[in-house]
Amino acid sequence: MLGTIAKGSRLAGALGVALLAAAWGTGATAACSYTVTNNWGSGYTAAIRITNDTATAVNGWQVSWAYSKNAVTNSWNATLSGAYTATNTAWNGSIQPGRSVEFGVQGVTNGGAIESPQIQGVLCAAIASSSASIISAASSSSRISSAATSVAPIASNIATLATATTSYVSPWETIRAVNDNSNPANSNDKSAGAYGNWNNPNSIQWVQYDWSQNYSLSNTQIYWFDDNGGVLTPTRAYIEYWNGSAWVNAGNVPLAKNAFNNVALNGIVTSRLRVSMLNTTQSTGILEWRVAGTAAGGMSSSRSSTPVMSSSRSSSSIAVTSSSRSSSSSMRSSTPASSSSVRSSTPVVSSSSSSSPSVAQCSAHEWPKYEPDLNYDFRTDFGQVDPSKFKVYNGCPASTIAGVKTKGRFAFIWGKNRNPAITDADIDRVLTNLNEDADYIHNVMGWPVDKLQQEGYFSNIYLYGSGLCTDSAANTEKGGWQSGINGYPMVLLSYYPVVTPSERGGITHEFIHTIMATRGNKAAWFNEGGNTWLQMNLEASRTGNYGVGFLDATSFLAPHMPIENYSGWLQDGTFGGPNAEGVDRRVNGQQISTWRDYLGGNQYNSAFPHFLGVHVSKGANAWLWAKGAHNHILRSLAGGVGEEQTQRMIMEFRARQAMVDFGPWSNAFKSPINNNWGRTIGAEEIPGGILQEPTPHRLTFYAATTQQGTTLIPSTDTLPGWSGANQIPLKVTGNKVRVNFQPIGQNMRVQLAYRAADGTAVYSKPVSSGEACLDLTKAPKNGVVVAVVSNVDYLYNGEETRTRKHDYRLEIVEGVTGTAPLYDKHYQ
Repeated sequence: MLGTIAKGSRLAGALGVALLAAAWGTGATAACSYTVTNNWGSGYTAAIRITNDTATAVNGWQVSWAYSKNAVTNSWNATLSGAYTATNTAWNGSIQPGRSVEFGVQGVTNGGAIESPQIQGVLCAAIASSSASIISAASSSSRISSAATSVAPIASNIATLATATTSYVSPWETIRAVNDNSNPANSNDKSAGAYGNWNNPNSIQWVQYDWSQNYSLSNTQIYWFDDNGGVLTPTRAYIEYWNGSAWVNAGNVPLAKNAFNNVALNGIVTSRLRVSMLNTTQSTGILEWRVAGTAAGGMSSSRSSTPVMSSSRSSSSIAVTSSSRSSSSSMRSSTPASSSSVRSSTPVVSSSSSSSPSVAQCSAHEWPKYEPDLNYDFRTDFGQVDPSKFKVYNGCPASTIAGVKTKGRFAFIWGKNRNPAITDADIDRVLTNLNEDADYIHNVMGWPVDKLQQEGYFSNIYLYGSGLCTDSAANTEKGGWQSGINGYPMVLLSYYPVVTPSERGGITHEFIHTIMATRGNKAAWFNEGGNTWLQMNLEASRTGNYGVGFLDATSFLAPHMPIENYSGWLQDGTFGGPNAEGVDRRVNGQQISTWRDYLGGNQYNSAFPHFLGVHVSKGANAWLWAKGAHNHILRSLAGGVGEEQTQRMIMEFRARQAMVDFGPWSNAFKSPINNNWGRTIGAEEIPGGILQEPTPHRLTFYAATTQQGTTLIPSTDTLPGWSGANQIPLKVTGNKVRVNFQPIGQNMRVQLAYRAADGTAVYSKPVSSGEACLDLTKAPKNGVVVAVVSNVDYLYNGEETRTRKHDYRLEIVEGVTGTAPLYDKHYQ
């Protein structure tokens, strides 16, 4: 961000509202609503929804609204003109009865409050409304009445005994709803909660049950969730069971709404059952999933008779791989997550403390390489462009444009209200600097160009506040950010960064965002952290100077925060989600300062991208942008290297963080770490917001513990979140350290690490439970070894993932005399 743009303004691009349903009709009326979906003080995003609540289809729509002070700077899924009229695009002009279409806008407040204007237009005449809260996906007039089911209910529902996991759940839904034994009144009855996987249209998603023993299954029943909008009944669904080595298709699931859909299982014996579902145009969901069965004993899965396959089963059924599972390793499919080239990593040791560990187990651990190494180079897929042939893409009407200056790869465009402080020399300097940085990024580092350059146009820099179609702000406004116009990513700059030479890095940062916006949708935290990583590598490659920013210490000084985290450790003790879930909270419309001082900028830290670049491969970050299949980064990595290696990757990252072991970047990270070490933080205040001051917290790598006998009990305040870690410094003596790890939650690991007197970092073999040990062949510096306890969940499943913390106990067995001081720097 540049100048005075508030923290969180980058959030808008990552939280863009997608089309929930395509459908409409001529001469019909519709309910129109305006919903503020995100608010960061100086700006906002909003969703405008038009619902056809009649029995007649509509073809083509247009709506309008007006603000007192707010102004739109970007939009998606609609064509905007004036201030403000929105018209359908070529692909979302038709709305069928009972369906909705939704488009989004991003804007600035211009010093005013967030507004919720009334949406007007012929189609809104019947029910015109606006709302500042999240609205239901279906209008009240289109709700489905209760329908009696013809399927006999299951008397003994063993689904309630199962652990439910999923490939993905929307942050506002819950996987817990599927096996709570509720009885829905209809497919839009969310009174007991719902599982939904919006926004994943036309993709196979799954829900899975795992039991602690085998059951003989007679039948299963599924009640589909359908909100008449973005979550619809599947167009295809099927049941699979685990036979001990692979998933086996057990037949298709019927697709009826407002009823339980029954599938006969004919005596399958298994401890794992999965339903996979797909809708070709929208996402899918489940209200309730029941299973009838009796205990069969044992843990091996088999089938008692030849499976009866439905005659309607497609021969081209797509197998859902285990790569996207988040359950523990004991429930993991042995099928690799991707192709056979994915090598299983060295298995995590699960040991017992009843006897002394072997010498090999206590030897220093060397991390194996990841296979495949994800070393991608964009130049293998994208060629060079010729800037000498570029054309100007104005984007705005010619009547609003006062001037255009082109140079190299860029065009600087301004309107008739250009701030007089801007000189032609300022514009020339901005263009010269951008060309120098862009040429190096493209020609030397091999990263691709943005969408405008790909299509033969100059990359655009628009002057904010100058009277262009991009905004209606005053020419004295400050700030700068990456935005978009007519589907093209671009940079929007106020006068301030243009006239301020020291803002060069900030301008380049926003240009890098246009490259990444062209590459696709990645989680909001990675849009920032991945951007700063690339910019730091630009400087290191060009000058040989390795430097990071002051926010790059956040994940070191609060390692209990998740890797995929926006706005850090929140005041209520939970964590911001990958796309800032849980961050924007309000009381009577007034925003609460949910994040903490310093840690609130955690999305800008580049530690994990640097880890990938140093310890996985030079091209791993490029691979994520080019080949990563998901918005969430850890899930994308699992699609490339598999579940086991992704979990190992999380543990390795956390262990190397404890030693600040980041190759050539190690000393760079130590600078902001040392500058903020021991700093006491509270709430970060929002101008005009509600300040809720949490208990002051002093920053350090290390988690506080209490000792009962030989057992260390961690403080509940800083227990690890998903993919988070605790570091416990141990005072040691002798030539061996042994501790007994007792995880209370799933997917936990522990690894011992220390900085030797000769300056090297030494690591033990990671274990999932039981005894971890390490021979002290090299003397530990200051007599301290750190126990790094990490959760290795890599799937984000909404609120239950975002808010969960992972407990454990650590028993001292050998060579430990107690814990070391929490505010000494044991990584040095």
